[in-house]
Amino acid sequence: MKSPNNRFGFGQLRFIITAVLFFAAGLKTHQLATVPLPPPIQGSLFTPLLEFLNHRGLLILVTEIEILFALFLCSGIWRRWTWLVSLFCFSAFSLISAMKGLSGEGSCGCFGIVTVNPWITTTIDVIFVTFLIVFREHSSFSFKFSVNEKRKLIFVLIFWFVLGIPSLFTMLSLKQVHVSLGTKMTVANGRKKIVLEPEKWIGKNFPLISRFEPSANNEILKQGTWTVILIHADCPKCRKLITEMEKKTTINVAIIDIPSCTPAVLPKTSLPIFKLDENNDWFVSTPCILKLSHGICISVNENP
Repeated sequence: MKSPNNRFGFGQLRFIITAVLFFAAGLKTHQLATVPLPPPIQGSLFTPLLEFLNHRGLLILVTEIEILFALFLCSGIWRRWTWLVSLFCFSAFSLISAMKGLSGEGSCGCFGIVTVNPWITTTIDVIFVTFLIVFREHSSFSFKFSVNEKRKLIFVLIFWFVLGIPSLFTMLSLKQVHVSLGTKMTVANGRKKIVLEPEKWIGKNFPLISRFEPSANNEILKQGTWTVILIHADCPKCRKLITEMEKKTTINVAIIDIPSCTPAVLPKTSLPIFKLDENNDWFVSTPCILKLSHGICISVNENP
């Protein structure tokens, strides 16, 4: 039975959905324009799908669609279609949030850098789905509309250009954030002394890749998931750890050799080895284990 005009229905619910979509799109625009995206947690059944959904280009597209769809909802045209699309969207949102919750993610990612537990957004999305089913739109599935609705469509497109295009250029304007290697100083002989501070790299692009000695394989650390070990060749604990990690065939492991004042030869290993340039004096407590996902440092263990 169709709800009376003075009762709550999709005609009112659509404004709440519009506000949520604008809010989410605004926060995602801010995130995509200011910081690199944090990678999904690895090792979950849903990791491959979440990595696809976390692709920067896809999120930019989703943000633009959210803005456009929110304008259609607000305008009130094609209400039966917008009701159906709303039902589909929030059903999909609830499934994605649930997958993130099951994967152990700390945030759903729906609201950019604002951290919201995935199970909270799953609950909210399910509530929206329930309301959309209860307060369904009863008008016909038709794209026919009056002169007044044609005007509304023109205004929707105008406002999308006003809001969507600047948002798009803002998201595409992300500049690489400078990641500090650590504390730098110049010693008496003119050489630079760099004390590495790996704990400051978490959530940022791994900064040592550009400081390796030339190698054809340097870029592989920007692809997939890696366990990276900073070592000194003359460190007994490091040498033992290399032997242990050699046996871990289920993960990608790479060695980064920190130049040392004491000449030493690394133990024979099939693991890829990268060496920092010797133009600087490097200092760091070793062994230090880092985990990378698509070139972003996601964890650091300085005392393995």
